[in-house]
Amino acid sequence: MKRALMALACAATAALVAPAVAAPAQAQTSAQAPAPAADPVAALRKQFVAGHGVRFVSSGTLSIAGVTAVKFTSNGGYAFGRPGVVAADSTQKSKYSELLKDEDEDLKDAEKPLRMIVLGGSGYFSGGVYSTMLPEGKTWLRIPGVRANTSFSPLNPTDWRNLKAVLATTKAKGPGGSVNGAKTTLYRGTITLSQLMKASPSVKDSLASLGSNPGKTVVSWKLWIGADQLVRRASASVDLKMKADGDSFTFTLSEDQTFAGWGRKVTVKAPPKSQVANLSDLDGDVPETPGTVILPND
Repeated sequence: MKRALMALACAATAALVAPAVAAPAQAQTSAQAPAPAADPVAALRKQFVAGHGVRFVSSGTLSIAGVTAVKFTSNGGYAFGRPGVVAADSTQKSKYSELLKDEDEDLKDAEKPLRMIVLGGSGYFSGGVYSTMLPEGKTWLRIPGVRANTSFSPLNPTDWRNLKAVLATTKAKGPGGSVNGAKTTLYRGTITLSQLMKASPSVKDSLASLGSNPGKTVVSWKLWIGADQLVRRASASVDLKMKADGDSFTFTLSEDQTFAGWGRKVTVKAPPKSQVANLSDLDGDVPETPGTVILPND
């Protein structure tokens, strides 16, 4: 049973982090600092300037029947280009509860910090479950066609299509207080996974594996938006009904993200080639890791 729950936990988290590198947005005509935008979607798209980016910190939990099974934390940066987010560099940590641990299972490697770099259509992974599986002298594993995100939420404020769809379901807004020194307005509402799939077509394949009905699976969300219309904080929660060994379980996935340094320089570099191993260099299959998902490039 624990093995089945562990598999479902991996599937649930991996399926919901697909919108890591956003789909192409409209081209930016100038690299100069743009004037303030009138709404959050326009403000985000004006940030898509080569060499600029944003820093983020996030934390999340995956609960089963109300009991916390996995805790996640991550931090890093997204690098922008004319298409939108073109690269990411982050470090993720996971902590598993006894609910998912088995006597003959060792999650020590899975609980080690995992560094993830997404650049040029490839993902580079170091640490975590890859700590003991790489060939001697190699510290990174390259996997082609990877979208990797430290966000464990279907809410992705760095994807303008996702942001537009979410804001269209706003039910209320009011004072949001200060976030990292910025005065904000708090927006809140709910949106279905089906609506998110329509807004971000690249998410569809990752969500198809979930047992929950996308049209009936509701995501509750909150956005704290600054006076410059840029997102300073985002939180979301969703209940997923899935089955294991003939039994039904409800997974609750929740995450809270903060963003800072919009428009500042963010540089993402690939690891040295001499330290990188390829899939063909490994003995056995690559383990499934919550927080990453492998999809074909758009």
